[in-house]
Amino acid sequence: MSQQVKQFHYQILQNSSLKERLRAATDRASLVELTVQLGIEMGYNFTHQEVEIYINQNRLLLMMQFA
Repeated sequence: MSQQVKQFHYQILQNSSLKERLRAATDRASLVELTVQLGIEMGYNFTHQEVEIYINQNRLLLMMQFA
């Protein structure tokens, strides 16, 4: 799992603006794309595949945090 994705996830939890931007995603593909784009904007470097793996490994946690 990418440490960068994990670090970005923790940054999202501290920033309600980022949370709201990610909530705008309408499906998983758009969520992954938006996550990569926002990550780049924030200085992170991870791939779509790394985001997919992170989501798969942390699905329950993410559902509780972003529901």
